[in-house]
Amino acid sequence: MKWLPPLVFLLLSVGFACSDNPPKPDQLIKEDKYIDVMVELQLVRSHGEINSLDTLTVDSLTNEVFQKYEITDSIFVQSHSYYQRFPQKQQMRIEKAIERLKMDQVSDTTKKDSLAR
Repeated sequence: MKWLPPLVFLLLSVGFACSDNPPKPDQLIKEDKYIDVMVELQLVRSHGEINSLDTLTVDSLTNEVFQKYEITDSIFVQSHSYYQRFPQKQQMRIEKAIERLKMDQVSDTTKKDSLAR
């Protein structure tokens, strides 16, 4: 009988994981906004690594991103978890975010080149 609760939990977990239509979070971030947030969070992370910022500063900048988009970290995490359940579509979102980051990098390089002249 000791094995019954873990078995029930395991079966329920597998059942939910295999669901074709996982329930949407109540406050699911729209895809475009989600991609915007991902881009800005990556910029914060990169800025923190390049400039050796302490964790407190990076956390503060991260919170500013959430405030800018009027969401909380938990809303972002719930949305991220939901979107991760659809790997092909998530890959497309990530590719869009990467493309935007590349465009920002090109834009920054162009600005620096024009200022140097």
